[in-house]
Amino acid sequence: MKNNRYLLLVLLMAVIFFSGCERILDTEGISRITSFPTFQMQGEEIVTVVKGGTFTDPGVTTVEGYPVTSSITGSAYIVPGKTQPTDVVYTSGAVDTNVPGIYIITYSSTNPDGFSGTTTRTVFVLDQQPDPAVDLSGSYASGTSPGATITKVADGVFYSSNAWGGGSTVVIPAYLICTDGVNVNVPQQESTVRIFGHGTVAANGTLNLLMSRPTFGPPPLIDLVKDWVKAN
Repeated sequence: MKNNRYLLLVLLMAVIFFSGCERILDTEGISRITSFPTFQMQGEEIVTVVKGGTFTDPGVTTVEGYPVTSSITGSAYIVPGKTQPTDVVYTSGAVDTNVPGIYIITYSSTNPDGFSGTTTRTVFVLDQQPDPAVDLSGSYASGTSPGATITKVADGVFYSSNAWGGGSTVVIPAYLICTDGVNVNVPQQESTVRIFGHGTVAANGTLNLLMSRPTFGPPPLIDLVKDWVKAN
């Protein structure tokens, strides 16, 4: 009987030992630590260049020293009368300072474990030297649409929390370019959905825009009137 007790004790200890080893194997690798790319941008996130000027990318590095690659997409000013989706396309490859528009530089990095990250810089090539006195900032309304808040981000460049309007409940933010206080251009942008347009600023501050949302349809909606009335 005593020998049986010893045998049972030995078997129980063996079960505990091997069970413990198996748990260690099951958790092997779960507690590994990996560092995602942490970007350090040289220069500003938003840059403006006047047509014909020069742009040199200040670059981006990572804290961890991971290599960084970059790619560029761009969209030129909208030309009145040429706003079919086929006429408004993204270009890629470089910031062309001879073509006014919006250029997005996307910086990417991947760590040795395969985890990647990105950050972006936006370059605006303006049609002319902007008038620093021009300021579209304020609160706007467009029919029954959710209101918009427009903020100045640089001379000649503004960000609208909603550029669609016209009674639609859809909210689509976008950058607006206005260098002279009269003409407004909205190069094609990827925000919630693609959007682009152009228009003018009325004497009372109302934005009279012809906006297009090519992803809405079919058929795509072209040059829809969107009047944004500035609050007094």
